[in-house]
Amino acid sequence: MNNNNNNNNNSNKSIPSTKCDRLISPIKSYENAELLKDMILKDNKGKSGIYRRVNNINNKTYIGSGVNLTKRLRSYYNKKELNKNPRPIQDALVKYGHKNFTLDILEYCPETKLLEREQYYLDLLIPDYNILKYAYSLLGFKHSQETIDKLKDKIISPEHKEILSLIHKGKFVSSETRNKLALATASYKKNNPLTPEALENIKSKTTKREGVSVSVLNTQTNEVKEFINQTEAGKFLGVTRQAVYNAIKRNTLINGIYIISKIKQEIRCAIKKNYISFSY
Repeated sequence: MNNNNNNNNNSNKSIPSTKCDRLISPIKSYENAELLKDMILKDNKGKSGIYRRVNNINNKTYIGSGVNLTKRLRSYYNKKELNKNPRPIQDALVKYGHKNFTLDILEYCPETKLLEREQYYLDLLIPDYNILKYAYSLLGFKHSQETIDKLKDKIISPEHKEILSLIHKGKFVSSETRNKLALATASYKKNNPLTPEALENIKSKTTKREGVSVSVLNTQTNEVKEFINQTEAGKFLGVTRQAVYNAIKRNTLINGIYIISKIKQEIRCAIKKNYISFSY
């Protein structure tokens, strides 16, 4: 264990050996997170990696990660933020104080590996204060109504948005983690089916999005076909609905020969009522 600046000389107590300590050896450890705050923020400036908080009193732990560790760790020193976030680690920091927590830097790693490595430590160490089983995922977890009300007013930090963006772009999710998330998603959907209200809302939005009738002109044969929505036109042309939408918006050809146009409201109504043929 690489203790910075003789951290042990600044600690108030020693931590009993735990299973976690035997499994891994942190690259940096700060035994009194309050006393060594400035050192923590300075040492980890601009670095991305995985950290662990250890309660020196009861040995309970928390695993976290940060694209910018200094920015992430600094947020824990903001008492207002701690009180706003109804999570076990925040509650513990408020109750025991930073002086009774050791901060371990488990490893530094590229942003693209953060999710994979955080998941590795979550699986290995099974930390007490983490309420989620999957890194940056709420799958299988249900908030109380009080928590939901608080979360509605919560502003997502730029750092959190950045991590979520990387996740959704598929930049740092290993095959193993993808499989776990896929299984968890399937299980969650099975045990939490959509309500009739939610299904109706989805249907309404889909109808609104796709309820634009279009005509397709073949510039080589002058043949015109009409479709009740952009999705059907896309199927005929072998492209996506988005491609049809873009062709209309940008006034461009599809496959080099097809011109797509919106159909006026009165003709659209006739098509929907099957008063005219879809092709002629």
